[in-house]
Amino acid sequence: MTCLDCAGIGAQVAAVGICSQCGAAVCVVHSEVSQQFLSCTKPVSRTVVTEPPVRRLLCAACATAHRANAACCPQPADSIRTS
Repeated sequence: MTCLDCAGIGAQVAAVGICSQCGAAVCVVHSEVSQQFLSCTKPVSRTVVTEPPVRRLLCAACATAHRANAACCPQPADSIRTS
């Protein structure tokens, strides 16, 4: 399997993974590994975030979109982290 972004510029580079958001095959250059915290809602609408975070592989386009969303819509301050 080859990287979708590399194929777009005419290169044949082996993919190292699949974007967890859009499903595109990505190479080392066009991928970004980040963390994702899992959460659940407890009684009284209380969001509980569990640790440790899971590893998430994103393509460059999805990583950029996620950063823009995080800047626009930050995580609520009332989230409780647990270990």
